[in-house]
Amino acid sequence: MPDSKSQMQSLSYGGSRRKASPDSDVDVVEQVNGSFGRWQLRTILLIFLCKIPSAWFTAIIIYTAPYPWKGELVCHPADWNASVSHAETHLSRDHPLWQETRSTDRLFNVDVCNAYSQSLARGFVKSHGKEWNATETKEEQKKSSLPCENVEHRTDYRSLITQFDLICSRRVLVALTQSFHALGALIGGLMAYSALKIISPRRLMLLGMIGQIFCGNLTGLVDTYQLHIYFRCLTSIFCALMYTSGQFILNDITSGKARIIVVTLSELFWSMGLVLLPAISIYFDDWSYLYVAISSSLIILVWLHRWIADAPRWLLQHQRVEAALRQLLESATYNNRKVPLTLDVQLTGYAKDLELKAEQKRSYFQIWDGETKRSQLVYIHCIWGAAMVIYTVSLLMIRNLGAQQVHVNTAALAFGEMVGIFVGLYMILYTRRHWRWAGNLMIAASLFTYLIWLLPETERNSRRVGLELVFWIILKVSNSASIAVLTTCTSEMVSTEKRVFLLLSVITFSRLCLVFCPLLSCLTVIHHLVPITILSTIGWIYGLALRRLNRYYWNADQPHISQVPTPNTYRRQSAIILRRCSTTSSNFSGYSNELLSNFERNGAVSIADIWHINFHPSSLCECEDLELNLQNGEEAVTSRSSETI
Repeated sequence: MPDSKSQMQSLSYGGSRRKASPDSDVDVVEQVNGSFGRWQLRTILLIFLCKIPSAWFTAIIIYTAPYPWKGELVCHPADWNASVSHAETHLSRDHPLWQETRSTDRLFNVDVCNAYSQSLARGFVKSHGKEWNATETKEEQKKSSLPCENVEHRTDYRSLITQFDLICSRRVLVALTQSFHALGALIGGLMAYSALKIISPRRLMLLGMIGQIFCGNLTGLVDTYQLHIYFRCLTSIFCALMYTSGQFILNDITSGKARIIVVTLSELFWSMGLVLLPAISIYFDDWSYLYVAISSSLIILVWLHRWIADAPRWLLQHQRVEAALRQLLESATYNNRKVPLTLDVQLTGYAKDLELKAEQKRSYFQIWDGETKRSQLVYIHCIWGAAMVIYTVSLLMIRNLGAQQVHVNTAALAFGEMVGIFVGLYMILYTRRHWRWAGNLMIAASLFTYLIWLLPETERNSRRVGLELVFWIILKVSNSASIAVLTTCTSEMVSTEKRVFLLLSVITFSRLCLVFCPLLSCLTVIHHLVPITILSTIGWIYGLALRRLNRYYWNADQPHISQVPTPNTYRRQSAIILRRCSTTSSNFSGYSNELLSNFERNGAVSIADIWHINFHPSSLCECEDLELNLQNGEEAVTSRSSETI
């Protein structure tokens, strides 16, 4: 889930800021490790596996508190004659009519939280064969109801709803359990930020795994609701410790474009966890067993933990040079990279630099010092909060979308999330205006979701649920793409030393919003389309905010896409460039015929330079650039392809 986005280190990616020279950004750790290799791949895959149980703990409420089917709840009012047997007053589970209603899962025509006097009277007549002379009018009969004293649950699956009676006025307690899970993620993120100052990421990750095993099993074994939400909050805290420290390691052992791809694709395994959860839940008929199975699966990750590498820069910052040297030598061996002969000396000096840098006093309030406009910081906080709210509520609404299709719906939304991740990765890597594209996609999907109100009011059978699911998937894809862009590109808004504080701030704010957003799922009592309508409204609003950020930040590595020239235009413009470079430039024209013929064969310019020649007919810079590139054996630079922003 997106709350797995942790306090990332600086990402050397895009934006309106000028990039430093490559040599100045490469330290001794990156020189030995490289940006990506076989050694990093092993650690990355093992950390990715930790996302699967994290997704299970987040979405487990879908299967531990499933929405009740028709016939599974029987209301017993206060005036009910307890001596009358249930077999006489209600349909048996073996009755064909009961089985038909369960298989079709039609709409409730009677409120399950109230027993209507007319329905009770007709049931009495049907059971005892006596005539009934109703003295009330039809309107009075409809309004006459008796509150339920208790509810009988008739279901083979033992869920949170049946054990703690979470229906009617207590249905809000289902959303409260998810709120406590979000509260645990909020507390766990702040604890991880503080703990990483003294505990290594690798060890903190192991503590998170062990804590999840212990608290997760207790969450499923307790027999009171208060203890259940308490241990669920604790489980979420340890879950946040695990994936936050794992994300810290990912950012430390990768760099450049590889880091962008790894951070973005890490959420892919979160979606895989959502796909696997329905397959696991079908083997258990008790919510307690499901918790025990998911919690116990982390024992495998504890065993695999031995092959997870630690963060080398964290080790150096805490003067553990020997451990860092051992890890870098292992990395160089697996990645087949060269090692400096004075590596230990360089690591000692680098460790002192990191220690001095860590001792510098820095404050969270530095991000609000005015270097970045405060309005932009407010925008990014609101965008993060809105995106996380849409993500979480859309996940919780699966349980209300269709009781019979809950397994298929979960897998469908998970696959939609995967598609959104790849769409977001494409925007990050291959578009210049990723903020604008993410905003446009979110606005279009949100406005399209309003069309769900045009669906005819029919029985909520498989066809009806499938049509509603299409709108949920479209909203899910666009929101996942926006989250991918947010995860990777938020740090470009501030300078390097402030990026940790900005990411800590936006993630903490988004998790604070998650504490209250599960209550939106309770609005189905008004109408089952009210939650998705609210989410759509939030979506297009934060889509507009994304477009607002597009005015200030973009991917400077991606050139502006020029107009496609025709073959005749290409021949004419290339002939002009060749003629100028061979005759006008005195230095270049003084070269030998062999070099000139080589230039005519291998000289290359960008499409933007072909169009640019029309506006600077007397410029000699193109020839000078081509000359330098021919000497260095590189392609022609595109710095002359200026663009008006």
